[in-house]
Amino acid sequence: MSQEPTASHPPIRIGIDATPLAGPIAGIGRYTAEICLRLDALLPEAEFLLYTPLAIDMALPSARWSIRLVRRRVPGSYFWLKSSLRKVVAHDCLDVFWATRTLLPSIDPGPRTLSTVYDLNYRLVPESMPPMTRLAHRLWFRHDLKRADAIIAASRGTASRLREHLGIDAHAIASPGVGSAFVAPDAQSIQARLASLGVSRPFFLGVGTLEPRKNLVSLIEAFTALRARRELDEYSLILVGKAGWGDRKLRASLRSAASTRVHWIGRAPDEDLAALYASCAAFVFPSHYEGFGIPAAEALACRARVIASDLPELRESTSGCAHFITPDRDGVARALLAAAQGRIDWPDIVAPATWDDAAHTMARTVRHLSGHPVPDAR
Repeated sequence: MSQEPTASHPPIRIGIDATPLAGPIAGIGRYTAEICLRLDALLPEAEFLLYTPLAIDMALPSARWSIRLVRRRVPGSYFWLKSSLRKVVAHDCLDVFWATRTLLPSIDPGPRTLSTVYDLNYRLVPESMPPMTRLAHRLWFRHDLKRADAIIAASRGTASRLREHLGIDAHAIASPGVGSAFVAPDAQSIQARLASLGVSRPFFLGVGTLEPRKNLVSLIEAFTALRARRELDEYSLILVGKAGWGDRKLRASLRSAASTRVHWIGRAPDEDLAALYASCAAFVFPSHYEGFGIPAAEALACRARVIASDLPELRESTSGCAHFITPDRDGVARALLAAAQGRIDWPDIVAPATWDDAAHTMARTVRHLSGHPVPDAR
């Protein structure tokens, strides 16, 4: 039963760094949006304030949500968080601030703080980050986690790396789920969506922002090398994802591979993506590093066969239901050829997680920080 505010328990005022919700939604944006949609029902006694330097094109869950547009007067959204947001958050008398991008606003004293950690990119693959983002993480990542009142990791792998590299323990794990759109469509729907995208079978699929960490260059090079040897004559390679930072080499690879049936179609809505997952010969996820790997979980939910880098986080997000590889060009090429020739013994697929468990973990943590009663575990 939902809990209404009482005289002894006034509304919880929750501030949220809503920067990931502005513009095209990527991994952290999806995580933030999915949990926000569920927090509305899980915390009926709460008021939510979304802080952002840019407009948010998202329907608010209820009248208890409001957007606080705080214009950016400094370069970089992390420096905005540290400077422009300070007075606004202090004025709003929050009970809890959710740092959706790990870093906290510089307010002391201030509200109780909850920080979500998705990965340790700045320690493990710093070259994959834009300079301003890398600088902000070097300056504040460890410091802010040390002063956070609660830390939630997006995976057991991230929690383990956090302990190993920084000596910091996460208080809880709230792993991403799979949205309701990611189920295998019927054959007619698949065919209609593939036709609208100009995609024909058979094809391999890669999904991810065009950035170095996703290692799509190795996928393109492996595919084009096999095509040059006439070993994948019937196949295409379809890439889905938004443009990213540091993608010059990748774009050069795309241009040189354009005549070898490599096609980048940019962003795709969830329904199109589900059809691509469900109809590909294999979904290939050769990342150098992932904090969890939402696309791999989405692909499995659509009954795709998944080829993935052998990382603890990807074994976790796929529940081990993938063919794991060393993500260099030769490792990817061997997997593509084995998949095309039917030489992979694909594991059985288990049911994917939902976003509900992550949202319940977040709601319990917020209630604990605010001093409100925490319901019994489900």
